[in-house]
Amino acid sequence: MNCNKIILKSKNVFVLLFLSILIISCNKNKDEIEDYEDYVASDNSKLGIEVDDQELGIKFYPPKDWELRQTSISKKIESRGVKNNNENFIYEPTYVFFNSSVGGLLSVGKITTSDSTLSRSAKLNYYKGLLSQKYKDNNLMVAKFIYSKIYFTQFHLQKENLTSFKIVFENSVNSIIQFDYTLPSNEIDNNILSVKASIGSIRLK
Repeated sequence: MNCNKIILKSKNVFVLLFLSILIISCNKNKDEIEDYEDYVASDNSKLGIEVDDQELGIKFYPPKDWELRQTSISKKIESRGVKNNNENFIYEPTYVFFNSSVGGLLSVGKITTSDSTLSRSAKLNYYKGLLSQKYKDNNLMVAKFIYSKIYFTQFHLQKENLTSFKIVFENSVNSIIQFDYTLPSNEIDNNILSVKASIGSIRLK
């Protein structure tokens, strides 16, 4: 028996095994993080005036003709299903933009929790899990993508005649930020590029 041939075959098997693992790994990452081009746009003509917020640690542009209003949306509590309020997540909008011609609403704010049992790294995943559970019966589609060095998670859902895009991510100090775009479902096709352009304008400070 030729030992050189045995060694050569062994090397070939190893190379094929390595390539197979590499391909599987790449496909898995592709499933987890999607192409940002499906979720953002860069058309500046569809954007309003820049907002620069030191406390939220972000800069962004609302869609064009979406006017800033006094914050009239109260705190929204996302519960973990227990009675103890210390284990809830609270969304308190800092900005509210409204487009009266199409009935569009954008709120922007921070997600907070006083639950000391969750590590800083676990808070975002737990909050995203809450949203997935809450809206699972609302034609929910969840996507993850990276843009401008930000790891975004988008929750696209339909509730009655409204469609919402909830964009969740962490700022530079690991605070959870949420953008919530809501439109009548029959207005989505005419306004989706403005929403995508606004999402694409988000930057960390």
